Amino acid sequence: MMWTLVLLVIAPILAGLGTLLIHDRRVVVALQYGQAVILLAAGAHVVMEVGTGEPATVGLLLYTDALSAWLDLVLAVVGTTGTLFAVGYLDEQFDRGLISLRRFRQFFYLFDLFLAAMLIAVNVGDVALMWIAIEGSTLVAALLIAFERNKAALEAGWKFMILGSVGIALALFGTIILYYTSEHVLGVTSDALRWSELYRIAGSLDPTAIKVAFVFVLIGYGTKAGVAPMHSWLPDAHTEAPTPVSAMLSANMLTVAVYAILRFKAVVDRTVGAAFTGNLMIGLGLLSVAIAAVLLLVQRDYKRLFAYSSIEHIGIALIGFGIGGPGVFAGAWHLLNHALAKSTAFYGAGWVLLRHEHKMLDRVTGLVRQMPLAGSAIVIAGVALAGMPPFGLFASEVLITIGAYSARPVVAYLFLSLLTLAFATLLYHVLRMALGEPTEAGRAVGARTRVLLSAAIVINVAALSAIGLQVPSDLASLLEAITRLFGPQMVLP
Repeated sequence: MMWTLVLLVIAPILAGLGTLLIHDRRVVVALQYGQAVILLAAGAHVVMEVGTGEPATVGLLLYTDALSAWLDLVLAVVGTTGTLFAVGYLDEQFDRGLISLRRFRQFFYLFDLFLAAMLIAVNVGDVALMWIAIEGSTLVAALLIAFERNKAALEAGWKFMILGSVGIALALFGTIILYYTSEHVLGVTSDALRWSELYRIAGSLDPTAIKVAFVFVLIGYGTKAGVAPMHSWLPDAHTEAPTPVSAMLSANMLTVAVYAILRFKAVVDRTVGAAFTGNLMIGLGLLSVAIAAVLLLVQRDYKRLFAYSSIEHIGIALIGFGIGGPGVFAGAWHLLNHALAKSTAFYGAGWVLLRHEHKMLDRVTGLVRQMPLAGSAIVIAGVALAGMPPFGLFASEVLITIGAYSARPVVAYLFLSLLTLAFATLLYHVLRMALGEPTEAGRAVGARTRVLLSAAIVINVAALSAIGLQVPSDLASLLEAITRLFGPQMVLP
């Protein structure tokens, strides 16, 4: 088990370093294929092992419990398909003369380090090391967002860097406060920063200090997660970044930021009760869904459309975790299904961008006829993101609504109203893109690119459909362990 966990974390680091040192494009591509296979195999093994036993540890550095393994699942699946998509996408740009071999290698070096930083963040047992890894992912993400080096991309990367740095600084302040209060219980020791020890002594921590720490952490990591009102960087970043990066930002980076918030929530709930964190998360979640639902209607850029959808779905997950009980299951389930659906949407959008070389919604119609697989991917992802059956996002949204109604009917009514608006606006744009007659012929992509883009989409759609409305038995025990982290054991639906 230990070697599998080490392999999962180290594979993208080795692939990135190899990409930096090797000047043969075929070898660089082979390294990316190897990384994709290792991620999927090692991630699956980690999930199965942790789901049936105790947390896995490697020395004092790596610590993987059920919540970490759940994030490993998200990162491994989307990291695998994202790597395949990125190879096809960058290959096409290289063949068209849009990027040089040097820039090709630089992209995958940064892409691999970005994935490695996120994997480290969710598999360390130390609060400070998690912060360092997330800060590292912020720096690399800024370079990836600005990768195309035009004015809009540089502005988006700079905006992300500034706001992300402010957020991560606030998260650091919350981390320092947490260490300050835990040090008074455990003494000056590295154990004062370890999650397992913090959970154990949470009842002895200073309630006031813990509340202040969580507020800073929620705002700080919430900025990285694109939670309203700290979301202003997200639409620009997702729009201007290369499409493989947009998929990774929405599916992986936002989810890792939510993971960091949940880690702190588990400590705070043991100290002051779940009502304090729950109220804050429900409030910010509803605000995120409200802002996204309104702004989805006025979008004219299809990548920006999916960016605002990410704000909506992160808000929905926060509401679930804030409600507690069945909402914890729903929130975790929502994060996985959103990652699969949103990356699928961006894969389809990236294929459209390669063909039409623009991002204007009004000029893209008839995709199902013109580009059957890309158009179908956008339709399937759009239906899933709108919360329609038979996809898992429907189940998670129903469970969140039921949990909200049992606790606070007003929240449930407001939540349903906002979901209805988001449902209508997203489907309106998606169906307008997919149906009708094509208005532009566009530019065909190469055969190798088509194979890789198709593979990424098919794997994602297969995973999204397989989990559907039924929790696979291999994931059930993992979800049960996650719910126990935030409260008493519950019966999964």
